[in-house]
Amino acid sequence: MAKRGETREVIMKAATKVFFENGFEKSSVKMILSEANIVTGSFYHFFPSKEALFEAVVEEFLKDYAVRIKMILEDDTLSINQIMEGFFDEFARSAETYFNVLQADKLHWTVKCALHDMTIAAMTEPMTHALNRLLEEGSIKSKLDIDAETLARILLKGSEVLIHSQKFDNGETQKMENLRNSLNDFWKLIIEF
Repeated sequence: MAKRGETREVIMKAATKVFFENGFEKSSVKMILSEANIVTGSFYHFFPSKEALFEAVVEEFLKDYAVRIKMILEDDTLSINQIMEGFFDEFARSAETYFNVLQADKLHWTVKCALHDMTIAAMTEPMTHALNRLLEEGSIKSKLDIDAETLARILLKGSEVLIHSQKFDNGETQKMENLRNSLNDFWKLIIEF
């Protein structure tokens, strides 16, 4: 018999697969139970509803995403342009998954706000690190008389708003290129590089 933590992990893994393949609306607890090969009682021991499990899956997805962004921001060999490129690529990739796979446009606004805030909070420290390094090197200059942490929060929140303001579908390269240009323009409003 699986241990308590292992059972929860099996449910999370199965739910991620089912949600990513079918989206939230078309996924059912029964499908998740079948994928996980567990009984109903085990499911409800860990999650009171499909919605609660979905929130846990999305939270895990965002945590992984924040780790990938952190790796880019903490790479002291990257220039501001390389940071922006990697940052945008990760944001764009996650936005496509966020909208198309997780069907984030159907989440309640309070859940979306909480998840977005958690992501920004996770990225603030590494963004501050990157900005401090680039400011000290003279690679960038802030157009605002503020500290690097506040600058990081402004860049992150503004980028998030731009990227999550529209739904992305596979293959919309022109839409993605327009967004890339908008992100570049936004960053240049705040910093010189």
